Amino acid sequence: MFRASLLPPLLASIAALTLISTPLAAQDAGIDAQRQVIFQQMLTDPANRQLMRDYARLSVQMRDFEGAAATLERLLDLEPENTTARVELAIAYFALGSYAVAEYHLATVQASGALSPEQAAQVARYAEEVAERDDGSDYSGRIEAGYAFADTTGEQGSFLNGSIDWRIDMGGANAAQWVTEFGFSSYRPGNSSINGRSSGRLRTGPEFRISGDAYGPRLQTYGEFGWFQNDILLPGDFRSWSLGLAYANPVNERFTFYADLSTGMEYETAAAGSDFQFHEFDLGVTYRPSRDTRYRLSGTIGARNQVNSATPADFTEASVRLSAQHAFDPDFQLLPNRWVVGGFAEAGQIDRVISGATTQFDEQSYGLWMRAFVFEDIYIETTAAQVMEDTTIGGVTTTRDELIYTFQVGWEF
Repeated sequence: MFRASLLPPLLASIAALTLISTPLAAQDAGIDAQRQVIFQQMLTDPANRQLMRDYARLSVQMRDFEGAAATLERLLDLEPENTTARVELAIAYFALGSYAVAEYHLATVQASGALSPEQAAQVARYAEEVAERDDGSDYSGRIEAGYAFADTTGEQGSFLNGSIDWRIDMGGANAAQWVTEFGFSSYRPGNSSINGRSSGRLRTGPEFRISGDAYGPRLQTYGEFGWFQNDILLPGDFRSWSLGLAYANPVNERFTFYADLSTGMEYETAAAGSDFQFHEFDLGVTYRPSRDTRYRLSGTIGARNQVNSATPADFTEASVRLSAQHAFDPDFQLLPNRWVVGGFAEAGQIDRVISGATTQFDEQSYGLWMRAFVFEDIYIETTAAQVMEDTTIGGVTTTRDELIYTFQVGWEF
């Protein structure tokens, strides 16, 4: 359970995120209300093509791709030569995971010879992506490199993050895929930093779409191998393995629920090092009221028990995190590509028990970030985050905090 002292900073951070997201939520509500008005007009004037165009456009903004596809299909029945509508229809089917249908419409517009240069470039990108997904193998990822400065301690240093997601189509009625994920992170501003850590992990295993559709539950059984160095609670060099079951359920275009249960072992590589058995459970939900806005709430509980010591150390852990982000196109031309702004608030507590003596670690963090795409897949990003840690031993609490600024360059692929 979280101590009462954790609640005020977390609630204040949630309130700040709420203030940031309120205009975005109001904007999304306005789009939805406008869409409902157009829908009522379509009921009385079902052949009105402009209403169809407006409804499809607003549906895409609200991430209702099924509604957009159905409307665009009707529009194309009336205007079979409307290349713009067919491009939008192909994108809607792509978003729904219907790649064969998307490929058909993309090929149709490419053969029409009626595309503008901008449309031709867009269609070519989607056609390439569809071809990659149809060949049974698909991968995506990112790499980020930057510099961080912690003004409280005066420490500074570089960092490197990255991840790769590789999916291989296994076929079958349930759209099974073999999913392999690799991620790494290294941040070393100084030996006394409360936020310094290096880690890496490789997770692999089959994922099954139970419904065989773009929406519906998915289950993945996996094995994971990891490495971390100089964790705040476990200084040293550790290796780990775990087995787990991950669940994700994109219920519709707005809500996705997920859970992850894993258990395994951690081994310190030094001679006579510490070994720990651990288990962890994650639970969360993502809400996307529109194509450009996303909120995510997640929580984690777990335990770690030392198995090779006469005075073993036992840890219990719990944390909760709230994040939000919004993408938009700027009105000025300095960096004309997509921008993304966001924020987060997180609180966590760890209890360490050795021979009946308890040490409690409480950590809270919150921050804001902004990402600007210089090119389609190259971006620059800046972040400001406050990290606070309380360590309580025998009723005496020691507090440390850092205000961390980062600047980084990233590549999405």
